[in-house]
Amino acid sequence: MNNIIGFVRTSTMKQGNSIKVQEKSIRDYAKDKNLQLTDIIKEEGISGSRVDRQGFNTILKLVKLKQIDGVVCYWLSRAGRNASKVLELINSCLDNNVALMSVKEGIDTTTAGGRIQAKFMAVIAEEELLTIKERIKDVIRYKKKNGLVYNGSPAYGTYIKNGLLYKDDFEYNVVKNIKNWRSRGWSWYKCMKKLNENDIPTKMNTGRGWTINQVKQTFKYHYEGQKPQLIG
Repeated sequence: MNNIIGFVRTSTMKQGNSIKVQEKSIRDYAKDKNLQLTDIIKEEGISGSRVDRQGFNTILKLVKLKQIDGVVCYWLSRAGRNASKVLELINSCLDNNVALMSVKEGIDTTTAGGRIQAKFMAVIAEEELLTIKERIKDVIRYKKKNGLVYNGSPAYGTYIKNGLLYKDDFEYNVVKNIKNWRSRGWSWYKCMKKLNENDIPTKMNTGRGWTINQVKQTFKYHYEGQKPQLIG
């Protein structure tokens, strides 16, 4: 098989020796499998969870453009600690008929068994993503219920003090007005227009006025799902 790209990665510069071990293993694997290894892309000192990963993204681009015949990873499950990236690489290779091989896990999608292994790993990665998302939702629900801050900025109608959420009286009255308008059958657009006509500032007070999405999100935060526990 021609035009095969290898991929090795370490999360810290201190693991420099590991790069050499990975690279040698990939070269030995390619030689044993009679593969023409044209390049090995390296990422040193970059956390697998970082989105901005030039080497990894280069491989994805080559796969999607079908400019290579295959990818050999030293350890596929560690190509990115972010499960979504591992999932994207697996699915991209399968969808574009690019061989995907892993030295440590023994995966080779040129075989039926290897494709099953890759698909199984994709399922595991997807399940991991769903689990992470559910955990995040649980944390948000807990913090919202207990009046704790769960993101970098407070929602409209609230403010932060000592890590707790307090009710902003002026903004909260605006929130109640939105609820009242909605109960009277007003559309989101009409609510937005009313706020802007009355020069009611948004949370960031950028001077651009309210958008329909901002009105929706403000209403949903206070009146849908787990209601926030506010102080004051």
